[in-house]
Amino acid sequence: MSTRARLLAVLALTLVCLAWVVWGIDVDEAIAGVGRFRWGYLGPIWLTYLLAHVLRAQRFRILLPQPLDFSASFSALSIGYLALHVIPFRLGELVRPYLVREQRGVPFGDSLAAVVFERLLDVTMLLAMILGTTWLVELPAGLEVGGVDVLGLAQRGAGLLVALCAVGLVGILVLGPRVLGVTDRLPLGGLFRVVFVRFHGAVAALAARPAVALQAFALSVVIWALTVLAVRLQLAASPGLPAGFDAALATWTATLSGMTVLPTPGFFGGFEAACVTALQALGSPRELAAPFAILLHLTQFVFTVALGAVFLVREGLDLRQVVARSREG
Repeated sequence: MSTRARLLAVLALTLVCLAWVVWGIDVDEAIAGVGRFRWGYLGPIWLTYLLAHVLRAQRFRILLPQPLDFSASFSALSIGYLALHVIPFRLGELVRPYLVREQRGVPFGDSLAAVVFERLLDVTMLLAMILGTTWLVELPAGLEVGGVDVLGLAQRGAGLLVALCAVGLVGILVLGPRVLGVTDRLPLGGLFRVVFVRFHGAVAALAARPAVALQAFALSVVIWALTVLAVRLQLAASPGLPAGFDAALATWTATLSGMTVLPTPGFFGGFEAACVTALQALGSPRELAAPFAILLHLTQFVFTVALGAVFLVREGLDLRQVVARSREG
């Protein structure tokens, strides 16, 4: 399938999910629900997201084998997350390794290994949240979005991804450069050698620093706890919706599962559909769940885009050129 066809298919999926979210709701009641939102909570919500973002920047820099100052890590993370939210097919993941290579001389393989390990930690956190939701919250047997059991599918997919990544990282450590004897005979084998050698070195350096890996895991726990706290604050700012920790955990876990199963551009559509489904499972009326899901997504999206835009301007960069160069690099 061509890139254009894949993009059209993903956009169609986005529209279908968004249409499902707003289908059949009482528009006047939904508008009234937005009007009752307590906007004074917005400051604490964004402050919580900012603190989680600070911890993500710290996690990224400690996972690198060589020193990287915090300001460079925070800037690259902000621009990278902006790209991740506005560029389809997760091509924004390459932006951060590209930026720290161009601006701070960090080898691409080193930063790519750090990003991969970050994603492994985040998927592990998703698995933990799914298990926590199953134990702590009474939900229907299957939490379905358009006939798809998002929690069950996300749990199986996250478990498989964690297992594959763990096996892959162990394989890289054990086999090491012996893999290169095969790949050197393939097209682009020389390019693969450069990236693989750096990637292998970064993984080996991380394996030799178990305390750093443990610290990164602890940071991941706090990062996702802060995100659940932000969702709880937004629930508390929305009269008529459950505002307990269990409701926030279930809502965010289902939403994150939907984003994982339905990776649409900007995560629009899948985010809202999964969030609405979770809130309805908790007994919330659709007229309140739908505007909350949209507001929750916009709150996160505006924070990410605004922060990334600030650092784009500060660094004098053009996002389209950065994405294109990161793919070429």
